[in-house]
Amino acid sequence: MSDQNEENFRQSMRRLAATVCVISCQNEGVRHGITVTSVTSLCFSPLSILVCINQKASVLAPLHKEKRYCINLLQASQVEISRRFSGGVPAGERFLDGNWELEGGIPYLADAQANLFCEIDRAYSYSTHDIVIGRVNNSRFATEVSPLIYQDGLYAVGAPIPLSNAA
Repeated sequence: MSDQNEENFRQSMRRLAATVCVISCQNEGVRHGITVTSVTSLCFSPLSILVCINQKASVLAPLHKEKRYCINLLQASQVEISRRFSGGVPAGERFLDGNWELEGGIPYLADAQANLFCEIDRAYSYSTHDIVIGRVNNSRFATEVSPLIYQDGLYAVGAPIPLSNAA
C-alpha cells in the first residue's frame, strides 16, 4: 500500500464517528479492560456483536482465556474513564475510577450508557487485530441517550437533528 493511500485511509476513518466503549473481563481474579471504538452489532439471531482488538493489547489473552466479557458503552460524561482504559494508566489502576460492579464474575460499569454481557462465539486473527464475535447473553441500558462519541481524534457528543416538515 502506498504511503498516500494509507494516509488517505487514515483521514477517511477519522470521519467515521463511533461510540466509545470499554471492553472488560476478569481472569484468575484480575480485572482487565481496554477502550475501543471498533464495535458493531452483527445480528439478532443469535444476538451477537463484533469487536476488533489489537493483538498487542493486554486484554486480549485474558479475554480469550475467560471467554466472557462486557462491552460498556460510555456516556458523554465518562471521558476520563475512556482515557484511563486507553493506555495512559497502568492496567492495575484502570478500575480505580468509575462505578464498577461484578455480574457473574464479569466487571461492568454500572452507570454506562449500556452494558452488553457477552461470551466469545468465534474469534479470527487478521493482520494486527483479532476480530471477536460475541453472543450477547444479557444487556442493560440507561434511560437517557447520551453516548460518548469519538471522531476526528476528538471526543464528541451526538444531538438529534430537527427535521423540517416543510416540503
